Amino acid sequence: MPTLTQLVLLFFLGGAFVHFMIAGGRTFQYRASAGDEAASLIAQCSFLLGGTATIWLLGLYRPIHLPNGIVAISLLVLSVALYEWARHTIWGRRFGIVWGEDIPEAVCDAGPYRFVRHPLYLSYLLAFLAAAIAIPHWLTAAVFAANTGLLVHGALDDEQKLAGSALAADYAAYRRRVGMFFPRLRQRGLSAGAGGAGDAS
Repeated sequence: MPTLTQLVLLFFLGGAFVHFMIAGGRTFQYRASAGDEAASLIAQCSFLLGGTATIWLLGLYRPIHLPNGIVAISLLVLSVALYEWARHTIWGRRFGIVWGEDIPEAVCDAGPYRFVRHPLYLSYLLAFLAAAIAIPHWLTAAVFAANTGLLVHGALDDEQKLAGSALAADYAAYRRRVGMFFPRLRQRGLSAGAGGAGDAS
């Protein structure tokens, strides 16, 4: 039987993915096209099935050791904090869903976008990593690896769309000074009017 501590940890681990879905639905542009509907379905299945279901099914039957739980919760707090920082930064900037067709009205280098081009995708990866650390198992490792592949693909798709848009010049300059998922040691020439990523829910 799972302990109370284990159930509380599972609640917060699973709840993070549900939060991403609900908060993302209130934040990102959604154009009712067949492509965007398919993209939304893939993203939601990724978070709901790949995240919450796997965590709960494994976590109820496998003990979560205290060191793993501490590291997992630390990563989860970082994940949600980064997500909310990025989400509030892009509020009203017409960012679209992952694999969608929308292009922001302007690029963004405010908030966490000063340091990484895709802070939202990074927040998702941190949450999947937290689950894999909390419950070390080949299934959680596979879920982390699969979602890493999906999110990297989504980031590259966003960048390809921006590179072919009216924002191409600003985005090219931004890419030269800011890392995709990890901050670069040196960032020069940051300005409030240039740069920005198009990552999404």
